[in-house]
Amino acid sequence: MKRLAIILLGICSLLGTRTASAQEAEPARVRDAAARAMVAIQKAQEPWYTTNKQVCASCHHQYQPALAYRVARDHGVPFTESIARADATKAFNFSDIDRAVQYSYVIEPAVDDAYRMVAANAAGVKPNLTTAIYARLLISRQNARGDWDGFHQRPPSSYSPVTMAALGLRAVQVYHHSSQKAQAEAAVARARKFLESHSPRDTEERSYQLLGLRWAGAPRARLQNLARDLKGTQRDDGGWNSVAGRESDAYSTGQALVALRDGGGVAIIDTSYQRGIEFLMKTQAADGTWRVASRLHAPAPLSPPYFDAGYPHGHDQFLSMQGASWAVMALSYALEPARPVAPPALPETEPSGVEPWVETMIFGTRDDVQRLLDGGVSPNAATKSGGTTALMMAAPDVGKMTLLLDRGANVNARANSRFSALMVAAQYQEGDPAINLLLDRGAQVAAPAEGAPVFNANPFFLASYAGNATSLKRLLAAGGKLDEAMIAIGTSRTTPMLGAFKFGDIEVARTLLDLGAPVDFADGNGITMLGRAALNNDVEMARLLITRGAAVNVVDKLGMTPLLWAANIDFGDTQMIELLLKSGAQANVRNKDGLTPLDLARKWGHANLMPALSGTKATNSPEN
Repeated sequence: MKRLAIILLGICSLLGTRTASAQEAEPARVRDAAARAMVAIQKAQEPWYTTNKQVCASCHHQYQPALAYRVARDHGVPFTESIARADATKAFNFSDIDRAVQYSYVIEPAVDDAYRMVAANAAGVKPNLTTAIYARLLISRQNARGDWDGFHQRPPSSYSPVTMAALGLRAVQVYHHSSQKAQAEAAVARARKFLESHSPRDTEERSYQLLGLRWAGAPRARLQNLARDLKGTQRDDGGWNSVAGRESDAYSTGQALVALRDGGGVAIIDTSYQRGIEFLMKTQAADGTWRVASRLHAPAPLSPPYFDAGYPHGHDQFLSMQGASWAVMALSYALEPARPVAPPALPETEPSGVEPWVETMIFGTRDDVQRLLDGGVSPNAATKSGGTTALMMAAPDVGKMTLLLDRGANVNARANSRFSALMVAAQYQEGDPAINLLLDRGAQVAAPAEGAPVFNANPFFLASYAGNATSLKRLLAAGGKLDEAMIAIGTSRTTPMLGAFKFGDIEVARTLLDLGAPVDFADGNGITMLGRAALNNDVEMARLLITRGAAVNVVDKLGMTPLLWAANIDFGDTQMIELLLKSGAQANVRNKDGLTPLDLARKWGHANLMPALSGTKATNSPEN
């Protein structure tokens, strides 16, 4: 027995772990910390859809808490199931087949749809026809290099392509339709290749690289190496920070611990894990919360705009609540062993009343559709719930669409939302052949006179948003408009140009400029597209705009120039600063608080940007 103990100690030493000892956090303390954190999370979550009247689900109030509920439930951490169930029923409702096919609730496929599906899986939502449709769109919208586009302006959880690649591949894995097994596997392989080739810059990227490669089936040795690298960035206080120069925080620490455990297979008795747990418990406030300082510095616009949603810490509450969910997961894992508990069923989230022909029209082959038509299904069949037509369901499959059109399908039929087959086809990146087919058969780009689409959507906008650059010229010639806005998710006004720059799609941006879009187009805050590129740290996009004559010293309504924005973000680098300065950006420009770009970099502790900014010479005052 003594010899066995010595052998086990030697194995633990080789693995970089230690055996259980008095140094481990006491389970009662850990459970209490996790339980108190849950009380605060649920207190803020409960009024999200009622008192706060939010129309969308969020990463911080819905998605990450759903993941925390799963782990807490399996490890016996108490929370109120009725609150969790009520929120999940709203947030993970996949009952609307019409919205799914039309993709009328346009937002971010990676950060919204993929994150939502990963969280829905944790909440117990089983694969169904609607989730399969969203997975099909995700597969289509994947970039050739393996990641997905998103709005790269909300660090840490919504700015990195690594996060989007990991979430995208996981959602496709869990929810793809059986007929798309090959396409799903190819998408996962592309995402894995991207993650394997990426050099992570910070804790968010190290964590999601590890989690994503674990999901993608990377070799154990590779995962162990990545886990060792992540452990190597742990700070002396036992925590992890989001970026160099910042203090350790609950978001980064909880996330790193979860990645080490789930992705790297690190045991909870590992010294690094236990030090991280101690950091979380000693930094937890008396009310069960943690404060995680927002990385989006004022006056950067928030989406959605800041409001008091019921979690403490004011302007920092959204990120703080998301961080608390990561912390709960890490704390719960420390209460091994797990006893898996199935989450409560959510029947309200499943599609109902879907006629049998619908699935075949969406995921069947051309021959399957022909058999439907030969058996009496009308080429103009539509759902009773929302009027989504068979032609819309068949998009973007040209073979099925051609068959339906040849059998008499109305190319301009509209759903109740006023969406058309052309609008559906425009949202798939391989949609060019389908778009051309529909236009050749007389599809209208503009909405008919008797009514506009509910969301003011149009094919030109949707193609721009989806990355269908090669279709834009023909859609414009057929009646599309460069500046026609859409009300995305029913609340946010956005334009083709703004969508291209939020997503960082340089091919769409280049095409829109070629077609006549103004290079200095600005959003509602007066932020030009060069300013947006600076906020995204998208150097390639900024270079394109400057080459096309973009004004580098324009001052927006928030009192910022592109250089001020570049100095204001903490995930930027000197390339953007150097490009702007070389192109004539004025280094002594001041914001509304009288701060120069160098002052901003100093204020926020962006040490990596200071040398490039301090080595410049002052020039004249900025142009208006």
